[in-house]
Amino acid sequence: KSLYHREPQDNQVLRSIVGFLLLLSWYWGANTFKNIVHFVSACTLGRWWFGNNGEQQYLLGTSTKRAFTTNFGTISFGSLVEALVKAARSSAERESRSNILACVAACLLRILEKMIGYMNDWAFIYSALTGQSYIEASRSFIELFKKRGWTMIINDTLIGHALGMINLMVGLTSAVNGGVLVYIFTRNSIEGDAITTITIAAVLGFLIGFLFSSITTTILSSCVRTVFVCFALNPAALGATHPEHLQRLTKAWSKFYPTEFTASGYVDQLPNYNTVENI
Repeated sequence: KSLYHREPQDNQVLRSIVGFLLLLSWYWGANTFKNIVHFVSACTLGRWWFGNNGEQQYLLGTSTKRAFTTNFGTISFGSLVEALVKAARSSAERESRSNILACVAACLLRILEKMIGYMNDWAFIYSALTGQSYIEASRSFIELFKKRGWTMIINDTLIGHALGMINLMVGLTSAVNGGVLVYIFTRNSIEGDAITTITIAAVLGFLIGFLFSSITTTILSSCVRTVFVCFALNPAALGATHPEHLQRLTKAWSKFYPTEFTASGYVDQLPNYNTVENI
């Protein structure tokens, strides 16, 4: 009798383990692909920032090669850490309806997931620019931004909100275009409920437009964050490669964040700051 009751329990444990491993493999693969794109974007912009004009034509190819060779271990490890938390959170959420401890664990894991995901985005940028390992890049990033006084600027979420609005507008525009096109080309041949057909076309148009816009804005978000890190590492390097862009960035930062700009110490690193200030 005890063996009869034990066997279903063992099967349940086995199913839970297999389910967790399947979730882990899914999240690990998805995060790795996402972080490779993020790493390539950061590496490409970093080479544009620090490199000379003769290297510009090889930016994307060299960055992609680094992502799949020398830095693939860093990307995989960081993605695995995030995937473990995601898989644990998903497993806890499945049990949260019948277990209060699982509900609490799911909430805590969701917070941890957000923190690790946010840290990974910046750590991979630092790794792309310096070639450091995942742990070293995470530590160096935190120390660098504490030292330079960028904490308040990083917390500014205006870029994320702006890109989110762009995704929404592109999705809505695609939905309207899809619905109108279906109506124009099939208004004489649609049988039955025409509103349903147009609605389906509009929904599909919204999803497709939102998806493609999200891919583009994700790359833009990676580039914006990379500019933050590059400026924190060595703003004068941009003056040697693209001085006109350095002037515009410095002027904008000193205008909107004068206190942080003065406290950061970059004024001493930029010999042409007085000229920039008068532009």
